[in-house]
Amino acid sequence: MENIQNKDIQVLYDVADASWVPHARAVCNMVLFQNHVVKTVFDHAKQRFVSLFAAKFNDQEVEKLAEVLKEIVKNNSELPTRWFLSVPKTLLAPAVLYRESMKMELISNQQIIENNESIASYPVKRLDAQLIFAYDEQYDALKREAALSINQFLHIDAAWLDAVFLNHKGLPGLHLHFNISDGFISLAVFLEGALQFYNTFNTITPEEVLYFVMFVSEQLKVNPLKDPYFYAGFIKKGDETYNLLIKYIKNLKPEDRPAQFSYCMPMLDISGHLFYNALSTPVCES
Repeated sequence: MENIQNKDIQVLYDVADASWVPHARAVCNMVLFQNHVVKTVFDHAKQRFVSLFAAKFNDQEVEKLAEVLKEIVKNNSELPTRWFLSVPKTLLAPAVLYRESMKMELISNQQIIENNESIASYPVKRLDAQLIFAYDEQYDALKREAALSINQFLHIDAAWLDAVFLNHKGLPGLHLHFNISDGFISLAVFLEGALQFYNTFNTITPEEVLYFVMFVSEQLKVNPLKDPYFYAGFIKKGDETYNLLIKYIKNLKPEDRPAQFSYCMPMLDISGHLFYNALSTPVCES
């Protein structure tokens, strides 16, 4: 269990299998949202999640973010293996169209890229596509923290899209999936297991979440009275966003934990949709 002394962080969940013994085939992944951090430990040998730590920051200053992250990883036998980002400026390009030298040109045709933003990319393996994304220089500053040992950042939506595909590839007809993050929403639509649409939209209010869900539904001919809608991320049954969505969507369901993995008992008490994308990260390592 984590022993966090920093007053700028609120621990939301800290659960682990107390009987688990660390070994070489264990993988620790860290996911950074705008003001959340989620750390998971996954046992590759048993294809099993053994711990999850989630917290929310009270301050956005990068210096404090670095200090909090160093505190999380210090004296921990499972140092982060991979670092994932949840950022809104993304472009999903078919792998056949992707060239490393063209990634700035590709994304800048869709997004306004600021001078303080870096461009990176990561494959979405099961969709045979490349996720190109921009992230703020504050994350580059984190790379300079030797204690964090960050070589590169991966986009968490690559794991989310691959896991959605694996979980629902046998689902017939149209189905819409959305993941609510800090300040934006990711949306994907599949038809007979094939991706039809992926995009991100800036959102702050529940009304904005509803607007973009319904806007994409209208454009892709997804029927909110008939077709299934799957939600994940920072949304809970009974909160304002959920209560608004359920007024217009008849078949609204939470994403369940990725079906190909198993989970220690404390983690089964946490709603699977809350950290569905964080629980999808081992898909990127398989």
